[in-house]
Amino acid sequence: MFSWFRQISVAHRLRALVLASVLSVLGVACTLLWVSYQHQLADRQRAVQHAVEVARGVLDWAHEGERVGRLTRAEAQQQALAALDRLRYGGTEYFWVNDMHPRVVHHPIKPELNGRDVSDMKDPNGLALFKAFVQVVRQQGSGFVHYQWPRPGEVDPVDKVSYVQGFAPWGWVVGSGLAAVRSQANGLRSLPTPIRPSASAWSGVVPRPLNGSSTTSPGRE
Repeated sequence: MFSWFRQISVAHRLRALVLASVLSVLGVACTLLWVSYQHQLADRQRAVQHAVEVARGVLDWAHEGERVGRLTRAEAQQQALAALDRLRYGGTEYFWVNDMHPRVVHHPIKPELNGRDVSDMKDPNGLALFKAFVQVVRQQGSGFVHYQWPRPGEVDPVDKVSYVQGFAPWGWVVGSGLAAVRSQANGLRSLPTPIRPSASAWSGVVPRPLNGSSTTSPGRE
């Protein structure tokens, strides 16, 4: 059955065995890299979900002032957006708010988008991202969206995974995203260390108590 193999010279046999070994090692390495990427992506998804849930807690906190009559809706929304504007995690990561139209309510990095109808805004792959945010909220209440968007202070878009969550009392969608980074060494996408927001990350961003009431953390565990 292997008579053809015996007819090949020893040198060619050795080359073939070496090539097979190299391909096997490369296959295992690629598999391990892909599994590692998937694990890191899952970590990033959990991190951004947790961060958005904290931001959603800020909206709940401000809405409570409206619900009990201490604030008008405009005042409550203003306080909520002021708090979100100051919230950062991972150094530069931020939160934006759009409505269900979709129109941008507040974007701390691109304020030129505030008040703008972004129904037709698309990423380089043709995805109408803000429509996708709204669709996820309509269908699931919250969830992940993958798209491309520039990182803060940069122009070129990069792959991002964002988590969006609806806020029904005001018809808002609050979201945040984390960018993947293309490794120059191997051309594969790699992800930085997962973000784990801590109490110190949110210090100084909680608005003052409403009408002298005691301060409570707006975040939800």
